[in-house]
Amino acid sequence: MSLLVNKITISPEEKNSFAENGFIKLKKLFTDEAIDKLRYLTAESNQVEKVPESYSGDFSRVGYDLENEVTQKIYSDENFKYNLKQLIENELTFTQGVGFELKPNRKGFNFHLDLVSFNFIKPEDLAYSIWIPLNPINTKEQHGGMAYVPRKAYPTSGYYALRYELIQHQDFAEFCQTEDFNYVDFFYASKLENLVLEKNKVEDDFEVGDALLLDKFVWHRSVPFLKGKLPSRMAYTMRFVDSQARYSKTFLDGLYSLIKAKGDHTLTSFGYKLTDLKDGDLISKSKFVSW
Repeated sequence: MSLLVNKITISPEEKNSFAENGFIKLKKLFTDEAIDKLRYLTAESNQVEKVPESYSGDFSRVGYDLENEVTQKIYSDENFKYNLKQLIENELTFTQGVGFELKPNRKGFNFHLDLVSFNFIKPEDLAYSIWIPLNPINTKEQHGGMAYVPRKAYPTSGYYALRYELIQHQDFAEFCQTEDFNYVDFFYASKLENLVLEKNKVEDDFEVGDALLLDKFVWHRSVPFLKGKLPSRMAYTMRFVDSQARYSKTFLDGLYSLIKAKGDHTLTSFGYKLTDLKDGDLISKSKFVSW
C-alpha cells in the first residue's frame, strides 16, 4: 500500500493557535508520491480549464469537482484522519476538490471568505479547506502563495449570518435591481476592510508536502505570482464540512441568485448535486459526499 500522508504530531501550542486563529500550516503533511499524483491530476485533467472573463478570480486555469482515486485515498488514509483529529473534534465529510494554476503576473483571488465554497450549509455550521501547494512557495522570490488573517483581527461570524438574512428579506430582490446594488460587494472584502486585512495578514513559505488548513471564518487571498524560474504555480484544495453541518437550500438558492445578479461565473454548482437532502438534513447523510 502506497503511503500518501505522513503521520505528524501537533503541539499544544499549535492546537491553541489553530483554535484561536482558525488556520495552521501543517509541515510535511503529504509525501512526495501524493504531491506528484495531485500535480498530475491538476496539470492533466480536462476539468482544469482557462477561466471565463466573467469569473472573479484572476487565475490561468481552474478546475472544480476535481478528484480521483488519489483524492479518495488521501481522505480515507488513517494518518490523515489522525492528523486532523488532533485539531478538529468532529469527523469531517469530504465535499469537493479544486485545482488552481497561476502563471506570472496573475493575482488569483482578492480577500474573501469561503462563502461560495460552502454556500450549501447553514451559515453558523463549520467547514474547512486544506490548501496544498504543488510547487514551493517562497515569499522572498516568486510568491504565489496565500495570505490569511487571524480570526481575532476581524471576527467574521456575523458575515455569513447577515447574508443569510439579506437573501430572505422581502425587499432584497427589489434592492438588487437598483443602482446601489452595483456598489455592494457580497463576496469580497471592501476597500475599507482591506486596510485592516492587509495590516494583519500572515504569509508563509511552503515546501512541497506542506499544507494549510483553515476554517471557513478566516479571511484569505491569493498572493500574486511573480516572474521567475517557475513557469507556473499549481495548488490543489480539498473541501470538508463538519459531520454535523446541515444542508441549506435557502442559502444555496439565494447566493446563486446573487452571483447571477452580479454577472459573475461560479464554475461550480456542487450544492445542487445533493438532491437527496432537504433543508436541515446532515450533509454527511447524502450519498453524494464521502467520509
